[in-house]
Amino acid sequence: MPSLKNKQTIILYVACLFVYMSTHDSFTVHAEAVPSQTIHSTALTLYKDGALLRQGRSLPLTKGKTTMPITDIANTIVQESLMLLLSTLPKEAIIDETALTKLNDEAYTLNVLINSTVDEPKSFVTLIYLFKNISWKPFYVIQFVSGYQQLVVNSFFEINNTSGIPFRDAQIQFIDGNIPPIRPTDTDKDKGNLKIKGYTYKSILDLPKNGVKRLAWATSDFIKTKQDYRVFVGGEFLNNMDGKAAKPIIETWVSFNNTATNTLGQDLPQGPAILYLDQNGQLESLGSTMLPHTPIGQEISVRVPSTHVEKNDKNSDKGLKFIETELEQNQFRRLNDTQNTESHYRLELKNKSASPITIRVTLDLPENVTNWEIIRETQPHETSGDKQVFWHVKVPANGQTQLKYQLRFITK
Repeated sequence: MPSLKNKQTIILYVACLFVYMSTHDSFTVHAEAVPSQTIHSTALTLYKDGALLRQGRSLPLTKGKTTMPITDIANTIVQESLMLLLSTLPKEAIIDETALTKLNDEAYTLNVLINSTVDEPKSFVTLIYLFKNISWKPFYVIQFVSGYQQLVVNSFFEINNTSGIPFRDAQIQFIDGNIPPIRPTDTDKDKGNLKIKGYTYKSILDLPKNGVKRLAWATSDFIKTKQDYRVFVGGEFLNNMDGKAAKPIIETWVSFNNTATNTLGQDLPQGPAILYLDQNGQLESLGSTMLPHTPIGQEISVRVPSTHVEKNDKNSDKGLKFIETELEQNQFRRLNDTQNTESHYRLELKNKSASPITIRVTLDLPENVTNWEIIRETQPHETSGDKQVFWHVKVPANGQTQLKYQLRFITK
């Protein structure tokens, strides 16, 4: 039997052999240490239903094949959109394969297998992908003062980040639309000429994880306004009215200019506006309206809710009840096929007040109209954009005026 001394020698030998086997390259594969990653830059293009991320991260390269993990990838990533750009030349290092693995309920880890011919501790990678669960929306708060002769505008952008990923020192651009479809469809072939409206925020932002951030976009001082009356004769009135007269509603509008002089001077996206009226220090809610997209230098028009005008304006010249309308369609026919339409209209405007007024008659044409023409009219029309026609019709005190026009348009 081996002595106690021999037993201790055998045990020591086995222990040394185990240490040798666990450290020698011929017996095991080393687990690579996870390199520390520094985010150098973050740029977010925010859509109404998601975002495009472009982010630069440090990614030290080691000669040979190495799997490098990139953490904190949003779990709502659109995987087809993922792109990685290495700072090195392709002959020095290439990405062989990538794999997304779940890090937690809110984020993925992107494992990247890189084949490098160099050791480059200062290398970095640009990470690009689309993801969901982040969105933005514009909104406005408008306060009328001195009746409707002046107003103050405050505009905001609100970012809702529920992606589970925080962003620090991010450059932000806002796109007034949804993410374009990743997979083209037949309905996308007519969208090539659509103009996407973008708004660049000049400051660097931090967006909290699962939080909401509100940004001031443009704020005005007191702006002088002008008030007018409008009636809209597009929409349902372009269909066959079956010989029945209609009574389009007269609306009260207030207009002002989007200029730097008015301390705005920013392109303004389409969005809802909350309206208030300051009457001698008494603040009243007027409800809400929708502001259109308005570039710098263009006029902004706000519709005043008719319920407020009827209820509060004691001067009948500023109300709605003193104006009466009647729209009659004298002719409606399809030419050659169902896409070519021609119709003739007579609009009668009655002014029961003691002062002359001017009414803007607006004809908005549908988006599917490809060509249109005013064949005849009793006074010259003006245009705004490609598909809006309008007339400024003067109506005498205690009198009436008729506007007649014949319209031809083609739909696709």
